[in-house]
Amino acid sequence: MKRALQWVASAVVAAVFLAPLLWLLAASLVPTDQVFRGGWARLFFDGGWTLTNYASAWRRAALARSLAVSIFQATVIGGLGLVVNSLAAYAFARLRFRGREALFAVVVALLILPIEVLVVPLLLTVRGLGLTGGATALAGLTLPFVAKAFNVYFLRQHFLSVPRELEEAGALDGASSWRQFWDIALPSVRPALVTVLVLDLLMHWGDFLWPLVISTRAETRTVQLGLASLFTEPPIDWGAIMACAVVTTLPVIGLFRVLERFVVATDPRAGLR
Repeated sequence: MKRALQWVASAVVAAVFLAPLLWLLAASLVPTDQVFRGGWARLFFDGGWTLTNYASAWRRAALARSLAVSIFQATVIGGLGLVVNSLAAYAFARLRFRGREALFAVVVALLILPIEVLVVPLLLTVRGLGLTGGATALAGLTLPFVAKAFNVYFLRQHFLSVPRELEEAGALDGASSWRQFWDIALPSVRPALVTVLVLDLLMHWGDFLWPLVISTRAETRTVQLGLASLFTEPPIDWGAIMACAVVTTLPVIGLFRVLERFVVATDPRAGLR
């Protein structure tokens, strides 16, 4: 009986979370004039589904280009961020140098600053470097967010949990500091690396404020700006808006589904099984 109640409760919770996504999917497949008519029954069972909304969204929001820009943005930030943040975190965890504790205190202090506080200083910086116009805006879109205080702090804590004896054994076998980092420390914190990668990808796939500030041309518009343009450029086509929302949501769901088992793993060797 208790197990049956648990299944029922789980099903109810799942239905609550899935209902908006299912409604969004169904609304993207019906003509615009039927999106807000007839409720759930008409959306799912009245028939007449069409892909016209997807064609309209693809054309009006320039989804091919904006998807490519968003993929580029998330990939560059996630990939370069793994390199930069893991190196910085390992340095804070293992190296001894003057001012280490003070510098790490600054990193921790940066955790409390929201992006809204940093937008203007970042904009002035990238503008001074000439990274706001044309193709260079792609560099301005990505480079300011490669290094992250949270990622450095998060990875440092995991590096500290790695027994020093492993690296000392590597040193006795002739491993350099770089080999100790690459062959011993990094594999030991693999779940943490995947976690910060997923967080970066999800955050910057849904990023709106910074692309809105930095992307002054259509060629550098991200998928979120493409979706927003459907609300501001008449005519307002709710079917196309729903279709565009589905297209922007599916990559996030797919990414998390693929990497979920690595994120939740607590054993550093879990990704090898």
